[in-house]
Amino acid sequence: MNFPARTAELFLRSIIIALTSAITLCGFGCEQTKTVHVKRGAGMLGLEGEVGQETVLEDGSYVVVVDELPKKKTATEKAAAAKKSNKIVDPVYTAPPYSLAGLPPVSAPKKEPPKELMLREEERDGSITLRAAMPEHVMAHFLEAVKTQEYGPFYSQMLSAEAHQAYERAGGEAVFVEWAEKNRKDLLVFLNRMGSNWSGSEVVTERVSALRMRYRLDRRNLPDIRFEVVEIVNEQGGVRLALVR
Repeated sequence: MNFPARTAELFLRSIIIALTSAITLCGFGCEQTKTVHVKRGAGMLGLEGEVGQETVLEDGSYVVVVDELPKKKTATEKAAAAKKSNKIVDPVYTAPPYSLAGLPPVSAPKKEPPKELMLREEERDGSITLRAAMPEHVMAHFLEAVKTQEYGPFYSQMLSAEAHQAYERAGGEAVFVEWAEKNRKDLLVFLNRMGSNWSGSEVVTERVSALRMRYRLDRRNLPDIRFEVVEIVNEQGGVRLALVR
């Protein structure tokens, strides 16, 4: 049975989607070309031609008459064909590509060394920040303030809340500075002695409460030192001076 060429072309268009096709793409800027294989003897399609007969439809589809339709390639065959044509394809795994048991254990991230505590930091605007994590730090700041007669930063940052409030009620920083200057000589002797024997037998440690410690200087061999006791309290993320007597 023979059909006009135009009718055959319309029949071909209706079944192109159901036929096995191989699509060849060229580089950027090229149009897509579709190749359709049709088995010989499909008379109702108007394709009684010989094997190898080629027809190009108006939309660019390329029809080839074959004796047998090509078989679909397996994943392994596709990978081999792609390798032969230097194409990169995703590998087909029939088993896990690796075993977790065979991998070395993941090492724990290295801990960064703790940053050094800056006990005293001078800002660009001239302001001074004092920090203390241990009672010794408070005593060192106190000694430096008395030696240099720079009392402002110590008064605002190193006094406990209780001591600071008491001085504020009595007149503020001026009252603290007046007391420190009046007793400057005795304070220097006391603070130097405490600092040099902080971990020795001359300084006795007593716990006043969970957050408050008392440090007493043994005066049996130091009868001329006026001051004897300091109390340090843990508050505001650090330690502060609560009392000197």
